Amino acid sequence: MLNLLLAALVVSASIGLLLYLVGLLLNAASLPLGGWMERRRFARYVARAHRCDAFMKQGRTDQALRQLRAAFYLHEISNRSLATSVANHHTGLLSRLISMTSEMQDGSVRLLSLAKTDRLLTERSELLRRYFAARQSPRQGRVRELRSQLHANSRDLSAALEQLIAEARALRQPVRYH
Repeated sequence: MLNLLLAALVVSASIGLLLYLVGLLLNAASLPLGGWMERRRFARYVARAHRCDAFMKQGRTDQALRQLRAAFYLHEISNRSLATSVANHHTGLLSRLISMTSEMQDGSVRLLSLAKTDRLLTERSELLRRYFAARQSPRQGRVRELRSQLHANSRDLSAALEQLIAEARALRQPVRYH
């Protein structure tokens, strides 16, 4: 009876230790795997920007605007270098939009939402900077607060982008006087 009890105790401890080790291995593997998946997702957004360029060259402005809107990466970012790449990507997208609307307006750009979008993108970069710094500190409440602010920024930015693309589309429509 004592042997059976001791065997059960050893088996339980072994299973517990095995589960702990598997958890450690999965946690260690999740960081590189998560980064890889995040970079793959970002690569899909970069591909959308390239499709936007192709549509622009073909003169298919409506499809280009649709791809341009879809190319903005508003997901959570866990890596500083990826955050820099995303910020540069967004700058390039706004540059494309300015270029497209400049062509439509014979050299001038009149987009009211452009400043708001640019401000929200700048705010997002600053929030990400603070988020990465907060992740290094032991205060998890600050990380949750910044994550919440990033989600709110994503919502606001998505709405501003919709408005910006709608303004750019409106530039294509001829003015009708009744």
